[in-house]
Amino acid sequence: MAQTIKFGMVNSLTGPHASFDLPASEGVLMAVDEINKRGGVTVKGKKYTLTVDSEDAQSKPEFAVSGAQRLLRDDDIKVIFGIMTSGPGMAAATAFGKSDVLYIGAFTLLDTLLGKPGGELMIRTLNNDATVAKSFVPTSVSELGVKKVGIMLPNEDVSRSIVAVYKPLLEANGVQVPIVEYFQPDTQDFAPVLRKFQNQGLDGMLTGTNDALVEAILRQATELGGLPRKFMYRGGSGAPAIKYSKAVDGFTWQILTRDIDNTSDPKVKAWVERYKAFTKKDVSPNSYWALTFYDSVFMVAKAMEEVGSITDVKAIGAKVKSTKYEGVRTMRFDKDGHAQSDIDLGILKNGKVSSVRAAAS
Repeated sequence: MAQTIKFGMVNSLTGPHASFDLPASEGVLMAVDEINKRGGVTVKGKKYTLTVDSEDAQSKPEFAVSGAQRLLRDDDIKVIFGIMTSGPGMAAATAFGKSDVLYIGAFTLLDTLLGKPGGELMIRTLNNDATVAKSFVPTSVSELGVKKVGIMLPNEDVSRSIVAVYKPLLEANGVQVPIVEYFQPDTQDFAPVLRKFQNQGLDGMLTGTNDALVEAILRQATELGGLPRKFMYRGGSGAPAIKYSKAVDGFTWQILTRDIDNTSDPKVKAWVERYKAFTKKDVSPNSYWALTFYDSVFMVAKAMEEVGSITDVKAIGAKVKSTKYEGVRTMRFDKDGHAQSDIDLGILKNGKVSSVRAAAS
């Protein structure tokens, strides 16, 4: 009879971050289901099936912490997946960093913890801004033809790190960046901030937060007038622009996993069909987040088999970090656990959506 390996998972299954975290959690559950149907995991001749204990962070730091603590109280859980956004993510990571578990997360600020005291057993499955921007900025500048761009972001620590990466890269690609403005994260009326961008001679804007707020920014920008009609979206999806495709002249975004809507890749097409069968629903603009942890579940399972242990998290983590895995995504990491994986970049021009593959350097 097969024994059990229990994974933990904490994600925002409810609240405003659920559009990212809910599909990400589906990817974990889908991978576990596929591994079990293949016969599970064999470690030193013993067969194991995988199970997942899941906690809802509810898009709030305090619930992320309480969920993390509940998982950590279970001594059988040695590997934990989850959390896509930095608010709840940093709160949970503080708890994970004090414990002997392998934590595989995705939120932006996780990159600041990797390889440092308390972060040795952490891995981030999404590329950091510096890696993504090296392909996103030149691709966007070329596709949109922008020469003068304003940056508009929420007033958060992560936004300043975004500006520190993107502004010099834009300038290195021949783009002027004369204005950077921050808005409060709970803003609904963007007109006061947007007016600062009027009559600046801008032909593009770079913004980044969640899809709902970016859609509101696009709508209010087109209503105000006198503002650029070309947008670069750091993160998210093409969903905010689809609704306003006739009002914008161009929109680029980062598909931090793979483009599941406009692809010729047979691996992606096959995965989409499996995803629809597993979830019993069609794909949505945010379904690609399901690939955030999907391949890394297989990597952990393979690492356990290769190191001959289901509990030696240091050896398992080291094996994952040293492995290049050709799954639906091409997954690889540096020695500290920073992802260096291929991604797709989305482009909306002339009402048509396409994507290009960006290989990590």
